[in-house]
Amino acid sequence: MSTMDRQEILKKIEEIRREVEKDQHAIFRGKILERRFHLHPSHRGFFFKGILQKIRKRLILEIGLILQPILDNQKEINLRFLKEIEKLKETVSMRKADQIKKGDDNPSQKPSGENPG
Repeated sequence: MSTMDRQEILKKIEEIRREVEKDQHAIFRGKILERRFHLHPSHRGFFFKGILQKIRKRLILEIGLILQPILDNQKEINLRFLKEIEKLKETVSMRKADQIKKGDDNPSQKPSGENPG
């Protein structure tokens, strides 16, 4: 295998890795913004079934109104953390790229936070 083929393969692998990382970011963002809730139906008799369903719906509505500000605040915090994680990933990848370009294999100059092995 020639070095050109090898470089092309490595470049393609790096592109795929970046796309997967972008997809991960989108998945995390989607999970943070997701608002999914399923109301389980009652399996009681006909009369009790209707009453229980109405009580459950009302309870969910009330709890939703109470918790909405807290959930909105938590969403904002999670999105900020996600942005910070992305910034840190970019910084680490740029440092690794700089080290590879310089050919510096000195372990004492590795970015802090990396565990050997």
